[in-house]
Amino acid sequence: MLKITALGNLTGDVVLKTNETTGKHYATLRIASDRRYKDKDGNPYTDFISAKVYGRLAELCAQYAYKGCKLLVVGDFETIQIEDSNVPAFLVKANQVEFLSRRPVEESAE
Repeated sequence: MLKITALGNLTGDVVLKTNETTGKHYATLRIASDRRYKDKDGNPYTDFISAKVYGRLAELCAQYAYKGCKLLVVGDFETIQIEDSNVPAFLVKANQVEFLSRRPVEESAE
């Protein structure tokens, strides 16, 4: 079994979906994570990691995660095949997500 831990910022708001066959909720998260080293111009290399969460964890992510928040994602590493492509990709089937950013304070209506 191969486990992966990824730390990064969420690239977009979480959209909760429902599996038509099982009726269970799921969501796909995409986080951006800078590498420790930089290119010759001083810009960091950034990796984009996709993770899928299921059930109650997906519901919590949809409720509390927001674009730009920092997340720690832990789960199983899975190689997937993208349609119309011969290049394999990978996905983290997350069983743990930690929210590392505070929720922004909403401005009160006047």
